[in-house]
This record gives sequence, structure tokens and C-alpha cells, in this order.
Amino acid sequence: MKRKFNVTVDGKTYAVEVEEVSGRGEAPSPVSPPKARVSVRERTVSPRAPVEEGVISAPLPGVVSDLRVSRGDSVEAGDVLLVLEAMKMENEIHAPSGGVVEEVFVGVGDQVGRGAPLGKVA
Repeated sequence: MKRKFNVTVDGKTYAVEVEEVSGRGEAPSPVSPPKARVSVRERTVSPRAPVEEGVISAPLPGVVSDLRVSRGDSVEAGDVLLVLEAMKMENEIHAPSGGVVEEVFVGVGDQVGRGAPLGKVA
């Protein structure tokens, strides 16, 4: 039995005839997917270089968007030292302990990698 339909696509109307098929047809047998080849390689991780005491490192790669301290400033544990922008998110970098900012290794607009030294608090 044929059925007629009017179908509109992109503003144009088409007359379409569709033959109705009974649901008693034979379904094709399922085919198992091909086996994927997997190769395993051991990855060795080189140990990180020792970090000098008091040096604050970047926890993730990003761009320095704001510096809140400068050399000689006194800070307390938890104070915001700078802001790193990564993936459109602003990440505040806090002082791990109180002390005096001895050095600031970065400036606004600098791009830093993960683990890069940002400054030193002693």
C-alpha cells in the first residue's frame, strides 16, 4: 500500500509517495566489531627538580593577569599574591606562609607553564 505525503524542505514543497512495508522482514544478523589493536608502552616520569624553599610555583599553565604584591611586601599565609588566568578562569595564587616577598619572577601578561617559579616568600 502506498501513502502520499507533502514534505516541505527549505521552503519548497514536494509530493512524496512511500510504500508501506510490513514489519515481518528479516533483520540482518549483527556483525561483531573488529577487535581493536592496543599497544601498551610504559611511561617513565622524570623526577621534578627540587624546589627552593619559599618559591611559589604555578599549579597550572596560564597567563598572569594581576600582580597583587611586589618585592619587599609583607604577606601572611593565605594572602593573594597574583592571579593566573587559565581556560578563561581566574585562579588566585596564595602565599603558603607568612613572610616578606623576596622576589617576583613574573609580570602581568607573562605566560607561565605548570611548575614555573612565580615568586619567593621568606
